[in-house]
Amino acid sequence: MVEERKCRRTPVKVGCWLVEMDGVSCVYTFDISDDGVSVVTEDPMPVGQIVPLQFFTPHSASAVTIQAEVVWSRLEPEGAMGLKFIGLDDARREILASFTAQLRASLKSTLP
Repeated sequence: MVEERKCRRTPVKVGCWLVEMDGVSCVYTFDISDDGVSVVTEDPMPVGQIVPLQFFTPHSASAVTIQAEVVWSRLEPEGAMGLKFIGLDDARREILASFTAQLRASLKSTLP
């Protein structure tokens, strides 16, 4: 069965941070959509854990913080996990939509 996604994924490598009680983990993304992101990390979290995700966009003066839930997690072939954005208000949803649109446009401009 082929999974149908509600939101288009965009492959991208963007640095971001997961804010945990015992510190901050730097991770990078390998795809993003308006509803979630997949990140590469040496220390993936358990499914169901809620974590604040922070990142900068080209137009943000400060980090954008979004709550996310771990929906999948793996250690092999490299540590990674899928995060679903939760509790998005209209402002953050607009920031994400604008950011993913910019990423898609930059990908198109680099294609031969």
